[in-house]
Amino acid sequence: MKNAALLVCYLLFVTGSNVFLKLSADARETWDILVMFAAGNLAGFVGVLAYTGLLRTLPLHVAFPLSRGLVVLGVQVGAALLFFRESFTLREAAGVALVTAGMILVGVSAPRAPASRARPAAREGPVG
Repeated sequence: MKNAALLVCYLLFVTGSNVFLKLSADARETWDILVMFAAGNLAGFVGVLAYTGLLRTLPLHVAFPLSRGLVVLGVQVGAALLFFRESFTLREAAGVALVTAGMILVGVSAPRAPASRARPAAREGPVG
């Protein structure tokens, strides 16, 4: 459950970062450029913190494709298509389907944490 929350956090902040950076690139006024650029970088930093949290509980070979795949979906579908109303071709839809299939395959093969992570009892008496 913690990993799912971190993945959602990562998705939202990194997608948001891309939206703000795109708005910064399209802005005409210097102040707008600076504000959007700063917001994009701050959102990206929070995304990196969420990714670091993922790495604490998932192996790198699982965390990396899941997180990057989510960003592809978030930016391609959420930001580009819905927010910026950019075109979405059949070829791009096939790419989204392949990324989604890859994420499902990686997610299904991810090792599961044991139900209980109880620590062994500390030994009493002097060690040695």
